[in-house]
Amino acid sequence: MKLYQSLLALIAGMTDRELAKIMQYLKAENRILCDRLPERILVTPKEKRKLLRFGKPLGGMIRQLITIVSPRTFLRWANQEKKDGGGLRGQTAKKRPPGRPRLGEEVQELIIRIALETGMGAGKILGELKKLGFDSVCRSTISAILREHGLEPGPDRSEGSWSDFIRIHASTLWACDFFTKTSWTILGPVTHYVLLFIQIETRKIHIAGITTNPDGSWMKQQARNLGMFFADQSQKPTHLILDNDTKFTVGFSHILESEGIELIRTAIMPRIKTPLPNEPSRPYRQTRVP
Repeated sequence: MKLYQSLLALIAGMTDRELAKIMQYLKAENRILCDRLPERILVTPKEKRKLLRFGKPLGGMIRQLITIVSPRTFLRWANQEKKDGGGLRGQTAKKRPPGRPRLGEEVQELIIRIALETGMGAGKILGELKKLGFDSVCRSTISAILREHGLEPGPDRSEGSWSDFIRIHASTLWACDFFTKTSWTILGPVTHYVLLFIQIETRKIHIAGITTNPDGSWMKQQARNLGMFFADQSQKPTHLILDNDTKFTVGFSHILESEGIELIRTAIMPRIKTPLPNEPSRPYRQTRVP
């Protein structure tokens, strides 16, 4: 108790300029802590009520203080609380329409994010929301939200189309291939092989290496270098698309797989003979192999 009295006495004796300096320091410190977090913070309903209880008395000053969410989000919370009757004193709260109230945008975004990043079904997503303090959500509501966004409520979404796979894993999906460039030297033409990687979502290009002899040892070294390069990315790749070129050796594949990257081999396309200009085209006929 004496400690709090001393603290209050210290604050009361400060000038407005000193208090402004303290607030400026606390805002800078809070900003540094928020930047260390991987993504934006999702507050629980209990935490939201606490922020409203201490933030509303500050009035317009809250715009300069709040950092955990945007001032516009805080204002939306306050307006929603008034509509729900939480801001009325001495009056009867408005009667809520029948039926279960619709979930807020933040909770819906969280449900879609969990489904896309983990592949969980509605049941497991419900369990994760309970851990975060969202007790008013039911499984049928989660299933309806997933269907609205084109996702199946069940956990098995692996049988979807290739477009669905690209959309779900675009941020962690990469592809690689070789392209060649021939240069003329004193000894004659020399072919250079360039190993190229591309991030599917951002179309970011990474040149892994250039060589005239992409043998097994060179490919292993490129795989090791790629492991270090991918470790520095904000989102570590989970899937890598590559063709069946023999230059992608077993050693190259094993090193990348040891980094937790799943390799996706493209299908081998049948080579169809192109008819000559004066040769009549023949319909493609599949023959049975004895």
